Amino acid sequence: MVEVGSTIANAGVDREIVAESSGMRFTLYTIAPGCQIPWHFHTEVSDWYVCREGAFTVETRAPDESFPLIPGEMADVPAGRVHRVVCSGSAACRFALVQGIGAYDFNRVPG
Repeated sequence: MVEVGSTIANAGVDREIVAESSGMRFTLYTIAPGCQIPWHFHTEVSDWYVCREGAFTVETRAPDESFPLIPGEMADVPAGRVHRVVCSGSAACRFALVQGIGAYDFNRVPG
């Protein structure tokens, strides 16, 4: 895993930032089976996930919850809440992620 600025590049995770401003970000992700975006939190921004293809799970801590998503379903994670995203299907998953409102950061948390 390689950290690039305040974002993270991870084997099996592809992302395309479609639009970005000082307070919002819209990104398209593809995650290979068995891969994940590791445990982290954002200081200011909330995450809104929209499943486009395949299946993935958004897992959170405090409280520990799991949100399995399939195409057309959505989940949100408020700022400050520790979470990760795991491709839970046998094929790659694709999802849109809207982040805002505030400055983006990526704070890793031990797994």
